[in-house]
Amino acid sequence: MGLAELVLLAIGLSMDAFAVSICKGLGMKRINLKVAVILGLFFGGFQAGMPVIGWALGSQFMGIISPIDHWIAFILLAFIGGKMLWEAFTEDENEGDGKDAEKIDLANI
Repeated sequence: MGLAELVLLAIGLSMDAFAVSICKGLGMKRINLKVAVILGLFFGGFQAGMPVIGWALGSQFMGIISPIDHWIAFILLAFIGGKMLWEAFTEDENEGDGKDAEKIDLANI
């Protein structure tokens, strides 16, 4: 993996963590510096640790998985795509009934 791919991966991971932290911050009734620092450390720690853990495990099992890695990717992507199609063509009884809009109350933020 080259430098450009690593930079793009880092930007994607940081956007993910930023979006989650913004949503968590908006959900807080009162801003507490201690909780904000702890949440930031957890988000940053997990965002930094997960690629390292993935690399460490991947390098240990590379000899076993390398001959079939393309099939694993195909099966995972086919499953995710099939689930998306299933959800697109099946109806959810609770979807579109307007009850979700009642849960959002700007006065409680």
